[in-house]
Amino acid sequence: MSSDGRLEFWLLVWIGTAAYILVRHWISGRGAGLVLTYVLSLAAIHWLAAAIYALPWYSTQEFDTTLDGLRISAIALMAFAVGAEFGALLFRRLGPEWPELTAPQADPRIVNLYIVTGVIFYSVIFPLVAALPTASALASTSSSLVVLGIGLKAWNAWHRGRSAGAWLWLASTAVFPFVTLVGQGFLGFGFAAMLVVAAFVASFYRPRWQVVAAGVLVAYLGLSIYVTYMRDRRDIREVVWGGESLGSRVGRLTETFAAMEWFDLQNIEHLHRIDDRLNQDALVGMAIDNIRSGAVPLARGGTIEDAALALIPRALWPAKPVVAGSGDLVAEYTGLVVPEGTSVGIGHVMEWYVNFATSGVVLGFMLIGAVTVYVDRSASSWLHRGDVSRFAIWFLPGLSVLQVGGSFVEMMSTGAAALVIALACSRLAARFSRPAPLRPSPVTASDR
Repeated sequence: MSSDGRLEFWLLVWIGTAAYILVRHWISGRGAGLVLTYVLSLAAIHWLAAAIYALPWYSTQEFDTTLDGLRISAIALMAFAVGAEFGALLFRRLGPEWPELTAPQADPRIVNLYIVTGVIFYSVIFPLVAALPTASALASTSSSLVVLGIGLKAWNAWHRGRSAGAWLWLASTAVFPFVTLVGQGFLGFGFAAMLVVAAFVASFYRPRWQVVAAGVLVAYLGLSIYVTYMRDRRDIREVVWGGESLGSRVGRLTETFAAMEWFDLQNIEHLHRIDDRLNQDALVGMAIDNIRSGAVPLARGGTIEDAALALIPRALWPAKPVVAGSGDLVAEYTGLVVPEGTSVGIGHVMEWYVNFATSGVVLGFMLIGAVTVYVDRSASSWLHRGDVSRFAIWFLPGLSVLQVGGSFVEMMSTGAAALVIALACSRLAARFSRPAPLRPSPVTASDR
């Protein structure tokens, strides 16, 4: 525990701001889960590890840099909260009017189209076009259609009065981490997909206390899976990246999780595993130190320009110098040597800071907050109307903003690809969609 209370202060500021955002933009049921997902994702890499440092039995040499990063991430979240209010105001003035009547379910045929298309693109087409940048980007982004489809399956079950069915569809997302582990050796991608569906279901499921209770249990289970995975990560990746058979990969995972370690706050090794890979604050703090000392200059919009260039398909510009991922940015601004095979994203907080320091973080997160809330509410309003295609046109690109640990280049490129996919599916779905009957909207006039 810190001697002067600064760590505890910023932890409380962080969690208090997060609570305010969720009360304002989640509990009312006016969104599709994007705001909730963003806040939880940011908490996973900017609050969780820092909270561990408040435990009296845990200490490392990264305390000061973590404190600096926590402070900046708390400022970022406060700016997000301000931007969210602007986004809500903008939606009331310019967005689609919230419907008085709501569709009881999404067209099941369109929902099935999303799931089948997503599975085909991810499992069949993506491996065939992996060497073609533009085609592979579209194919890999199409996997989000499965996430969308399962969320809509839960929506339909809930609106048919089958809450158990909604829980079953939500439980089916447990396959996502398994698929990404077996296919790529990464756990985070699968967890992120699960969180999107869970947050979407939480946006409409009632009563709220069941959502919160389930969330606490799932969070503990997730931490237990994470510390177990981190224990055997090297062995898992040796099998997956070594090109072993599917049976060998499944066998390796079976061995790992047969010896599950349940998360224990008293277990220093568990705390180290979280601190080692989920402490984005330490990286932000290192970047702050290097910029302040003059070891590295501010990018002054350089990475923002790269993100804008990322919107141009490589098929049109084969020699485009911008590539997805954080590249050497993390190593350049932190001074760390990133081991081969380890993915370390720059994250939204650090990328805004390395461009324009604290002022960039404030303005940047106000923009992100406004965009996230506006997109979230727009997607939800179309879903309540029963217009699944327009819902997807807002929701799928909105998922790109949720890559809180990635770079702006990744955000822009995946967002553009998602919009193309959503528009293409909209054209296809229009051929056999049918209007849905309407009923009174569960959102009251005071919520609008």
